[in-house]
Amino acid sequence: MPDPTAQSLTVRNARPDDEASWRVLWGGYCAFYNVEIPEAVTAETWRRLLDPNVPTLRCIVADSQGPEGKGLVGFATLLEHPGTWSIESVGYLEDLFVASGVRKRGAGTALISACAAIARNAGWAKLYWRTKADNTAARSLYDRLAMKTDWVVYDWALKT
Repeated sequence: MPDPTAQSLTVRNARPDDEASWRVLWGGYCAFYNVEIPEAVTAETWRRLLDPNVPTLRCIVADSQGPEGKGLVGFATLLEHPGTWSIESVGYLEDLFVASGVRKRGAGTALISACAAIARNAGWAKLYWRTKADNTAARSLYDRLAMKTDWVVYDWALKT
């Protein structure tokens, strides 16, 4: 007998009609990292994610068809850029979020796997990302998929 809590996920490119659901997830993502992103930045982020004139930035979503009903349960944003250590472009997985009520059901793995497929299909040299050191749940997934590096990240805010 099928697991009644199992979810069927479709990972796809974000569409204009996903905005309201994406904003709910974005709010959860910002709350998780305890950051406040101004509305103007959120609106511009969504616009750029769907703008065909910004092909280096893209958003994919995990759409659930499980017992909780259809709807977005996660998203990932990818930024393609040239690298200095390879001829090929590289990809930065800038944002990855799965709604708390559906974690550990495969959405995170599905989103990262889809990001890797995009990277391979585009011929990128690598896909990389960062997370907070205390994000142990996500890190247990990341440790299974990729190599943790010894690099330390610095952020220098140039605007306040």
